[in-house]
Amino acid sequence: MEPQTEVPMVDESELKMPEKVSTKHTERSPLTIVIIVLLVALLLSLLAGLYVWSTTLTSPTLIEATRPTDEENNEPESTTIEATVDTIGAVSTSNELDAIEADLDATFIADLETDFTAIEAEIDAASGI
Repeated sequence: MEPQTEVPMVDESELKMPEKVSTKHTERSPLTIVIIVLLVALLLSLLAGLYVWSTTLTSPTLIEATRPTDEENNEPESTTIEATVDTIGAVSTSNELDAIEADLDATFIADLETDFTAIEAEIDAASGI
């Protein structure tokens, strides 16, 4: 047996169309607009940060300055410096008082004032003073 369906009975007053239709459209509040603007600014700054970060990762590295070899170094004071370094390197490893005193006597520091004067003259000449 098949179920029977009854047609519902609706009163005509319930079938009338509404007389007044709401045409009010929703407006965004100022707080919503501020939040949207802040989110867009955050997104743009995030994208800019990612771009800067990626360009720094892919940028070529600076060439590090290396010390010239003895053949490349043609400065006249090189031999004097090498001799001074060799002399300074020839200190005793003893911690006896006599050995330390002998090392101090062997260290020639009388030319420091003339060396400093020469350095200051070079700096003044380079800076144009």
